[in-house]
Parts: sequence; structure tokens; C-alpha cells
Amino acid sequence: MKRIAFLRSIEVQQTAPYLYGLRDGLDTAGIEARLFYTDGECGPEDFPGTAEKLSPDVSCEELVARLVAWAPDGVVSLSIADENALRDALVKEGLAAHGIPMVMHGVEITRTLANKWDTKELVRAHGLDTPEGILLDGDLLNGRSLAVPAYPELVERSAELFGYPLLTKPLWDCLANGVAFLDGSADLQEYLNRPYDGNAVLEKCLRGELCSVEIVGRDGDFLIQPLVWKGETGGKPEFTFGALRYSAPRPAAEADFAPVAARLRSMCADIGVEGAVEVEMIYHAGTYQVIEINPRVSGSTTLSIASSGRNTYGCLVDMVRGDWSARRTQAPAGERERLAFQFPVEGLTDALARALEEELDLVRATRLHIDGQEHGNVIITCEFADAPALGARLHSLRERFGMMPAALVDEIAAVAWPAPVAAALPLAS
Repeated sequence: MKRIAFLRSIEVQQTAPYLYGLRDGLDTAGIEARLFYTDGECGPEDFPGTAEKLSPDVSCEELVARLVAWAPDGVVSLSIADENALRDALVKEGLAAHGIPMVMHGVEITRTLANKWDTKELVRAHGLDTPEGILLDGDLLNGRSLAVPAYPELVERSAELFGYPLLTKPLWDCLANGVAFLDGSADLQEYLNRPYDGNAVLEKCLRGELCSVEIVGRDGDFLIQPLVWKGETGGKPEFTFGALRYSAPRPAAEADFAPVAARLRSMCADIGVEGAVEVEMIYHAGTYQVIEINPRVSGSTTLSIASSGRNTYGCLVDMVRGDWSARRTQAPAGERERLAFQFPVEGLTDALARALEEELDLVRATRLHIDGQEHGNVIITCEFADAPALGARLHSLRERFGMMPAALVDEIAAVAWPAPVAAALPLAS
């Protein structure tokens, strides 16, 4: 294999440093890489190869033609969000006619996972838990089709059965777009008076912890990355990257997750997952409730890699080269050695970025551009042996740069070295 194409539909900088980190391996193998992307800019420091920018509204047919013209030996999808994952699934189908393999799920699998209601039915069928809910028909709620005066009453009855609080979520959107929080019957009435224009899911809003797990592989051979924890649920949706995210040992929660992981692995094999998926869940009363499955890499991919040391992007390259083995990639049980944290910062100056790199194990300090706003964001990792000192190092940085609240530093310190973990680890002494 001499040429690999990569497809990307958000800023490639969000893959740093792990996609660019494939450069040496690609060079050693004599592989030329090219990124076909639709958003942001891509310089020589952002991608281990050349890059070609496409129109954001490029059609599947046009994209197939551009790829065929470059004549890659294989293609890898790195596109976000779900609508672009669906585009890439259709591109995969188009490339097959030209004999060009692509690491991406099939069209039907991608469509199912991009559709929130179909996902709920899928996970139920595989013995997984998901919050109670119903599919809201936008035509009936907005009076566009058959008049069914009792339909709003059906919705009200369902809401009472589920119990408040509730969430409504557009059927196809993702990244928490269009989510409405309903704290009681008055909120539901207000929603029904001005319902969402399309179809949506109404479901129980569970109080618990939001978490996710990335699963990578194909043909029943899957790597399951560590759990990523993203904060409490049960209230109004918050900005995706506005709070602490982390991946660290939590023995009781991981024991509860073990049978869920087995069912997820079986489901991915049954439906034919090929590539990466991110499973979003709420950890509630000892159970994991699946709320959605993103058929693609995600905003949590970097944190997953930082924690496990297993490069998702490298896994996808192994797949397209026909050299994939989850067993070879998976860390042996009990050998996890790192923690990883992602958190917002204010005033991300070059001086702060240098200090973070010099004093911590910095994965990435970046400015995310979301909905026209710039958000400072940092990802760090540390070995277990360094965990007891992490809080003091962050407090020192905070005193000099004022980049985060003291309470956030304390939260990170408590995760890095909680008493039960400290007692259980040999390195605690």
C-alpha cells in the first residue's frame, strides 16, 4: 500500500498530536498520505502528508471523483459530525465500485446509529439499558398531516409515566444541538405549544454521570478504550467542553461496566462496525444507560488515546492496511499506567502553553472554535506515580496565570489521587 487518503470535516487540529504522530510510521512504510478536508485550515504541521480542501457541501459523487482522481490504495474516515459520517459511508459504497477499500461503517449501520430512536431500539434489542422514551412525530405535533387531536395528550401521558425531568432531542442532530430540558408539566406544555419542527425523541433525563467509551475495530475484533467521565447529568445541557472530563481508574464503576462492554462488543460484531464508534452513556444506580452512539471518531478520541496509549488513528490505519489486531493493540489487563484530564482554561497565551508543556505532561493546549466563539482547552496526562503531585503543580500554575478556578484544580486533584485508589496502588507508598 503506497497511498492512504483521510477524510475530515472539522478542524484537523483537534486530532493533535496523535494523527500527526503517525508520520514516522507512514514514512517508514513508504506510504504517502493526503487529507481531504472541508473545515478550517491545514498546514504542514497539522497532518503527516499533503492536504486538499473541499467545499463543505461537497456531494458524495464529487468526493468519490476527487478520491479516484488521486488514486489511493485505501481511505480512512475521520469525519465529524454524524451527517458527515453518513456522507462518508455513502462514499465508501461509491469507492467499492472502483476497487478502493475504505475504513468506515456501512450505510445502513451509520444511518441507524445517526438516528437516535433507531439507536434506542438497537441497544434494547442487544440487552442494553437506555432511558425510557418515545418518538415524537413532528408532522403530528405541527399539524402538517393527519389531524390527531389526542396526540399531544398521548405525549403528556407518556411524560407522566416516565417522570420528570425529561429531555427532547432532535432525531438526527448531535453534539447536544437542539436539546430541550423539561423540568415539569409547564415546560412540556410550553414545548407542545411551540414544538420542534422535525421528529424528536422525548426521554427520561436521568440523574447520574455522563460518560463515554470509544470502540475501535471490525470483523468482531474490537479494542475498547477506557471510560471517559464527563460530569453530572439531570439538569439543563451545558457546553460540551465547559467542564472537566477525565479518564482514571474507578474500580467499582469499571466492574459494573464489564458486562455492558461484553454486550457492546457483541452488538458491534452483529451490526458490522468497521472503524470507530463512541458510545455515550449515563451511569445511574449502578447501571449504564446508553443515550446515543456516534458512528465515528469523536471529541473524546484524544482523551481516550491519552489515557490508554492506544492510538485510535493508528488503529484505523492498521485496518486499511489489512494489519489489524485488537489483541496486539490492547494493553494487558492491569497494565494501565496513565490518567488523562481535559479542562477549560481562560487566557490561553503562548506563555501559559509553554509553562504547561514544561511543568506537566501536556498532550494539547488549543483554542476550540465553536459557534463563532473561542474556547481555551487543555488536555494533560500523568503516570500514577505523578498523580499525588498533580494538584500542587496545577495550583502553582493557577497562581501565576489565573487560568482556572481553584475549585476545578481541587476537582482534578481529587480524581488524580482519591483515597481508595491511593490505598490500592503499589505506587502509593
